[in-house]
This record gives sequence, C-alpha cells and structure tokens, in this order.
Amino acid sequence: MYIFIGFILTGLVIRFFGNSGGSPLASIGFLGMFVYYIIKTKKDLRNKVDRNILIIDALIVLMTLTLHSKYLFFQYLDYPSLIIVPFFIFISVLFLFIDRLREFKLSITIIFYLLLSIPLFGFDFHKSPRHYIPIEWYNRYDTEKDIKVNLPFGFKYIDTEELSIKAHALRESKKYFDAIFLYRKALKLEPNNPKLLFDLSETYARVNDLETAISLLDTAIKVDSTYSGFYNNRGLLYYKLKQNDKAVEDYNRAITLDSTQSLFHANLALAYYYMEKFDKACESIFKAEQLGLDITELKELKRIKKNHCK
Repeated sequence: MYIFIGFILTGLVIRFFGNSGGSPLASIGFLGMFVYYIIKTKKDLRNKVDRNILIIDALIVLMTLTLHSKYLFFQYLDYPSLIIVPFFIFISVLFLFIDRLREFKLSITIIFYLLLSIPLFGFDFHKSPRHYIPIEWYNRYDTEKDIKVNLPFGFKYIDTEELSIKAHALRESKKYFDAIFLYRKALKLEPNNPKLLFDLSETYARVNDLETAISLLDTAIKVDSTYSGFYNNRGLLYYKLKQNDKAVEDYNRAITLDSTQSLFHANLALAYYYMEKFDKACESIFKAEQLGLDITELKELKRIKKNHCK
C-alpha cells in the first residue's frame, strides 16, 4: 500500500514539473490502491469486521477511481463524484476521530486521499486536477481577454449592419443571449455574411456552446476559405474541447494563409504542448517571439519555454 501511495505522489510531482512520465506512474499507483482495497474489502466482509470499516473500504475504492479520473483528466466519474467526494470527506472525518488507532493503514490512506481532494475545490496550478465542478461545465471557452479583430468583410444592407452594431454592443455588455437573437436576425438578411458568422460564433462560445460556435465557423470557411482568422478561431475552439489534433490542423492552416501572425504560432505551441510534442511547441514559441510576441506576461508559454526549451 505504501509503495502504491509513493507511486501516486511521485507521478503527480513529475507531472507537475512537466514530465510526461508522471501520468503512467500515477496511474499504476491508483490501480494498485484500487486492487489493494478491493481485496481488503472482500477480506473484511469474510471476517465480518465492523460495518464502519466496510463503509470506508468501499468509499476508498470509489475515491481511488474518482481521484484517478480527476488527476489524469478523465471525465468518467464527473457526475458520480458530486456524491462520492462529499460523502467520503464526511465519513472519513468521522472515522478519523473514532477508529484511527485501530486501523492505522486505513487512516493513512484516508489522510492521503483527503489531501488529494483539496485541489479539487478551486485551486489552479499547472496541470491541476479537474475540479469538483469542472470549469468546462460552465465556461469551456475560458478566455481572460478579448482580442479585437477587424474582419475584412462588409454588409450588403444597412439594416444588417445596424443589427450587427447593436448585437456587438450587447455582446460587449455580456448580454450574450440578446446579442445572439440580433445576430440571428441579421443572418436572415445575409445568411452567408462571414462577419456575422464569425461574430455569432464568438458569442456562442461565450455561452459555453462551443459545438455551435464551430459549426458557424465551418459555414464561414465554406463561404471564404482564404481568411486565416476563421481557422485560428476554430482551432482555439477545438483546443478548448481538448481535440488538439484538430486544433493543430487548423492553426497550421491559418499559418499557411498568414505566417506573420505571432498569435497563431503561440496558439499552436499550446496545442503541441498538450499533445506532449515539446520540441514542436518550442519551435512555435520561438517563431512567435521572432514575430514580436512578448511572452513575459503569458505565464503558460513562459513556463513551457523555461521547462522544455533550450
């Protein structure tokens, strides 16, 4: 049991410092703990031990799966964990006060799992676990700053332009659903207007509907496949959905169309990094810097460069 705990700790520390070997090591540790406590639970059932011990045994089995999913970025226990985690914390605290002297190993496991549970509740750090309530449930787009884009597209009708201006003002005021209503109204007048499709896509992203945002950019690209910004934005949406292979494809297409945009290379670097293609990530960072990007305030790119780029 102590060896498996050591595997988990070592794996998570290695992951924190950006080494891809940490994830398999942590997974072995969680698997070992899972098997260990399955066997212990069966043994305790046969020996008819105290009911409280059996309950905590079962909870540790469930928490092992939960922590594995949270720390290794799987989603298979997101909804069950809403019940498992608070129930485990409540029962564990009671157990520690009542039975800790009788079950020393069990107490060590409980304390270890309670400590691993703390980062689930709103702590953000490099490769932090999926939160108790994952951020993508309410903000999958998760962008801190808007980057102003001047699209090289106009309008056929004055009425369409007026609707677009009003919708943009609503979006700036974070009245996203009102903005969507006006953008949709404008699209009825000009259904193939690339600017409307782009702006509406951005607005849908703000309300967490990334799939609709992507479909609107798909349409915009069919209308005009030569504008690099469409591919960059769609790549960003794929990146947020953790579909990094599609994100890389779109970023590279954007760069092919306009290789002078440092932002495209910076976005590509992040996608490569999370695919654990560190050499390519570094190449993209260096290219972005050559094009004038200052990464001193871009914490993630700065950390990637420090830890992986020579």
